[in-house]
Amino acid sequence: MRYKFDVDHDRGLFLLRLDGRIGAQDMADLFQELAASPDRKPDQNVFCDLTGLERADLSFTQVMSLTRSRTGFYEQAKEVRVAILAPNDIGFGTARMYLALMQGFDGITAGVFRDRAEAARFLAVAPETLRVP
Repeated sequence: MRYKFDVDHDRGLFLLRLDGRIGAQDMADLFQELAASPDRKPDQNVFCDLTGLERADLSFTQVMSLTRSRTGFYEQAKEVRVAILAPNDIGFGTARMYLALMQGFDGITAGVFRDRAEAARFLAVAPETLRVP
């Protein structure tokens, strides 16, 4: 798996892109890196681009375990929006599992979108803003 993330401090927006194949260990490593990053804060809106995702070897149980590992972080979120761009079925299905688990956190409103413009409307930003350099 390849990933890249960036922060748009002016908009309070965390940008993440995942490419290639992902598995549970890849996601655990990514979550650990994000937890250590001083740029990732619980009050940031999030855009996650799964356009380049080729394969996801994640079961619902694994996604649940990964989400639980970040519970303390998610519980700090207040009025945060998470938009996941998933134009292909692999990303869309994976994102839907994650979103089902995110519903348990009161401060987070999340959606999965097939179109960048829809994700931008959800986050109230211009579509060109949603690019991970």
